Amino acid sequence: MAEITMIDNHTNNADNTEMELSDLYGCKVPMQMKIVNGVQKSKKVDFASLEHAWCMRRMMRNPHVGTSRSIMTVSNMQQEFVTTQEDALCFLAQFEEEGVFASWSKINEYYAVGQITLGDKGLHNIGLIARFVCSNNPQAEKIREQIRGVAADRWKSQGDKIARSIACCLWRGSANLSSYKSGLAVVARSKYDNNPEICNILCMVRGRDLLTTFVPCRMVTNTRKKTANMYMRTLQGLSISLKWQLHPVLLMALLMAFHRRLGRHSMLANINMDTFLLITRSLLDARQERKMVAFFKKAV
Repeated sequence: MAEITMIDNHTNNADNTEMELSDLYGCKVPMQMKIVNGVQKSKKVDFASLEHAWCMRRMMRNPHVGTSRSIMTVSNMQQEFVTTQEDALCFLAQFEEEGVFASWSKINEYYAVGQITLGDKGLHNIGLIARFVCSNNPQAEKIREQIRGVAADRWKSQGDKIARSIACCLWRGSANLSSYKSGLAVVARSKYDNNPEICNILCMVRGRDLLTTFVPCRMVTNTRKKTANMYMRTLQGLSISLKWQLHPVLLMALLMAFHRRLGRHSMLANINMDTFLLITRSLLDARQERKMVAFFKKAV
């Protein structure tokens, strides 16, 4: 019987997982801002959850620097906004941890959270905010319009730069970027490519059967539950191609283990650096190995 690894779950071990890991832990995903008559620029956004990354990339997409928008504020005043690069960067940050679209208390300043969910509001369902705000449901545009109006008023009365960025950039793309299945595969690839700590977990369980428990999580849509098996196959495919990545926290722990004083009681103290590098060679490609060797030579 093949070993089974629980992945993308709150505990990563228990069969009765209630909360899905991607909706609790952030993931870094590259995003781009489009500049009218200019060069496209990239920024790596540390999204509050996979749901934030998924909804943003698929339905909101790239802020357009230089775009002019006319907004009716909640006080019924017409106001013109031209998006700057600062607005675009600030807006993307609102999908990161504690940003407006990743905090129940902060989004409540723009839109009553009781209209998003009547249930408990915590980390387990923080991705609902992104789904609610980015959705292509006809009601969602009315929600965005209200949020933009409140944001425009906050900018006019308080000079709030975050509110200004929301007024400028909270606009839906003309159409969904891709289908649910292919889009999820793209985001999954980005998730593991840009997050060493979870990429390395997938490398370590290479060859094992993967299992995710979407069902107990009310946060996850029925469509996504139906694609759970496809998502697992995507991850198993990724585990074959992904390479072990260097990680600053891991390297710091290794340095301490090899330190004459700090690491005198560690198991690694029994082997020398050359032996350790020989052991890790099978996990690293040539470029990564050179970087690791250079790092250790500089640090030790």
